Order: sequence, then C-alpha cells, then structure tokens
Amino acid sequence: MKKLLILFLIPALILSAAGCGSAAPEEPAYRQFNFTHYASGGIPEESTAVILFEQSNSTFTAYQIGFTSCTCRDAAVNTASVMYVELLNTKDTAGEAAIRTISFGGNNGYNVGLWGDSDPIYGQPEYTKEYMNDNFVQQLVKKSKAEFDAWSGYGAQLDGIDADAVTGATVSTGNITSVLKALFAYHADKYYK
Repeated sequence: MKKLLILFLIPALILSAAGCGSAAPEEPAYRQFNFTHYASGGIPEESTAVILFEQSNSTFTAYQIGFTSCTCRDAAVNTASVMYVELLNTKDTAGEAAIRTISFGGNNGYNVGLWGDSDPIYGQPEYTKEYMNDNFVQQLVKKSKAEFDAWSGYGAQLDGIDADAVTGATVSTGNITSVLKALFAYHADKYYK
C-alpha cells in the first residue's frame, strides 16, 4: 500500500512543482497609465491614473479617469477626482486629436465625474468647483494633443488659459493638465497607430 501511495504522490508532486511560477501575470481589472503628479510646491512624482471607462465610436473615445490630484490634505478629506473626457479619433494625426468635451460633474443629465480637490481651493475662497470649471476645465475643450505635448509643466498654463484666473490653484491645474497629457499619449498609441 505504501508503494502505491508513493507512486501516486511522486507524479502529483512533480506536476505541482512544474506549475510553480509559470502562471502568466494577471491583467489589472482596469487599464492604467502613469502621469507626473505635482505635490504642493511643484514636487514631481510618478503616479497612476485608472481608466474606469473607455468606449470608442467612429468619432471620439469617451473616457472616465480616476486620479488623485491634491495630496496636501489629510487622507480623511482627500478624495480621488473622476474626470469624464471625450477625445477625437478622426483627425489626420495624433497631434491634432483634441478634447471634445470634459467634465468633473454632470454631462447630459448624467453624473459622470467628481471634483476631488478642495471646494473651494485652499486659500482661494472664490475658487469653487464651479469657478474652476468655468475658468479652467471648460477652457480645455478643443485643446489638442500637440498643445498638451508643448506644456512645460508645473506652474505653466496652456495657451488660451488665463493664468491670472487660476493663480493659487497650480497643483489642481498642473495635475489635471498632466493627466490629460498622459491620457493623450495613451489615446494616440491606441487609436492613431
């Protein structure tokens, strides 16, 4: 009986040992991409944004992106931002691809986003999420990948953004711009190659 048990155990051990370490790595549940996150004072660090939703059609691709923008507050009051953005698929080159629409709140009656930064921005009581939407977020509509690629980083604004209107919100505007720059790179790689 012992010999029979050993005959069954040896092949079982060999088969189980052969499977160790050979499993393919699991794909994440959601696609992700890295972006440069700016902490207070413009300190750059690599961070990850998560693509919560991606739906493409013949004209544009709709994305819902989750990311942390401001990390200067206590974790109890710091929430992730969720951005809904549509990027055009129909331009001749990836550099010409542009933002069709963007929202950190509602879109056509649906709540598709979440403003995760301070409301109002710390030290700027007039900088509510509505103010930031009007003076920054909606100004990004029609901006192209080429314009984001030319962005020089923390403390700078894209052409056409009134820097004086968002002075004091450099972390918020810098991180949103950085996420969009990285999303455009992902979008170009997937839809323009």
